[in-house]
Amino acid sequence: MASYFSSVSSNSMPAGASRRRPMLWIAGLALATLAAMAGFYELSSDQAISIMLVGSIFFALIYFVVSAAPSQELRSRNLVFALWWVLLGSEEVFSYVTDDAQTGFSSGAYSEAMIWAFVAFVFLIYTYRHSAYLRTLFSGSYKWVSWFGVMCLLSCAYAEDPKFSLAWIIKLFLAILLLGACNEEIKGGDDLRTFLKSSQWALAFMVSVPLVRLISDLDVLATGRLYDVGTAPTVLSVDAGLLVLYSLMLSQSGKHVARNIFMFLGLTVMLLAGGKTGILGCIVSSIAFFILQGRFKAAARFVLILVVVAGILLAFTPLGTYLKFYVASGQAESVTGRSEVWAAGWQLIKGKIILGRGFMSSRFLSYKINVDWMPNHLHNGFLEVMYDNGLIGLGVILMMQGWLVRNLIGVMRAVANTNPLHQLAVGCFAVYLDIFINGMVSRTFGSRPDGTFMILFSLVFVSDRLFAAAKKKAEVREMPAWQLASAPAQ
Repeated sequence: MASYFSSVSSNSMPAGASRRRPMLWIAGLALATLAAMAGFYELSSDQAISIMLVGSIFFALIYFVVSAAPSQELRSRNLVFALWWVLLGSEEVFSYVTDDAQTGFSSGAYSEAMIWAFVAFVFLIYTYRHSAYLRTLFSGSYKWVSWFGVMCLLSCAYAEDPKFSLAWIIKLFLAILLLGACNEEIKGGDDLRTFLKSSQWALAFMVSVPLVRLISDLDVLATGRLYDVGTAPTVLSVDAGLLVLYSLMLSQSGKHVARNIFMFLGLTVMLLAGGKTGILGCIVSSIAFFILQGRFKAAARFVLILVVVAGILLAFTPLGTYLKFYVASGQAESVTGRSEVWAAGWQLIKGKIILGRGFMSSRFLSYKINVDWMPNHLHNGFLEVMYDNGLIGLGVILMMQGWLVRNLIGVMRAVANTNPLHQLAVGCFAVYLDIFINGMVSRTFGSRPDGTFMILFSLVFVSDRLFAAAKKKAEVREMPAWQLASAPAQ
């Protein structure tokens, strides 16, 4: 860590100074944490101990991933991958769904923002030393992600609540910049797999925390579904489904233990949360994953495993009670009330269809429409982005997803089924398909930078990397034999 945060080589420093420097940095970071907490004392005081604990774990994690790396290149890579892991899982640590806010923000929201501040602080130090990634933000398919961020920032000027919108812009830009740095640090296939595993572990953390809270408080299942203080059941089902898909994508021959652990964890939480579209999206995407590789028997086995797990949970948990209530309620006809929100929201969209109403303005939708419940977004990714950023925003989202799909299909066509690139491309496509399906009835993309939307951002540059690698392999395969014979050894 010392060699990372200082331009002075540790080899040129006395041994005592080399040992003291990490401790000085840790002390400095602790003071910075206390100063930030003091600035928001009234809103963070009730969670001060939790914030200090999270901050201590965060800086200990950063110190470990940097100091454990054997080279400077791996230190940089591990640092940004760890920051990505923390940012992706940050929404599961504190809950901003509380009613204690005096000025529009709850203490839980400020607590989550403290994690963003920790990440931003370390990331700024990284950027000071490694700023090359800034020149790549508007290149390749990832430029559409960057343009989406710029568009959202500009739209804050006319948003319903500019302060609220700017608060979420911080996380949005932090995600965009951090993923740009991750893209820059990926030098080969091993780095790419490590990045995808970082996302997988973040999803595992996000779905494990609700289970831990369930063990400590069984009332979490009082309504028949697995609720969580930071994540709605519908979102929790989507996150768990994505964990299943990442497990399938990263599985390797002869290494099934880790895959099975992640897969069963994801299936269990996905079913306990009871998100209907989340479950459907995972099933469809998983079957597509196997079929696109020609593995029809594996698809049948997956469905059988899913049926067995679902049967066990229905028999021994209150999940069956919830499903009976849902069927009897008749809510399925209106997609749990979403169709009314879509109809009312579309009328508002038409009023400002070019520029929209500003980033995150859909948060205040319930005050503008007359429905039987209080929706805080439009429950559809495309309507969401049109409400906030109009047709311009819709165009950017379509280009982002269009290039993503184009790249992945290009990889699947360029390499054989037995090539590892093919499995990664099919896996990324399955993850995208799951996000897309859930985006039809929820906000998995389009506005607030939640975990699913940030994963979609990451898939954009991953698809670029896979397409470039597949294109290179195809060019080598088509090269004439006399050119291959004369090519210099690599």
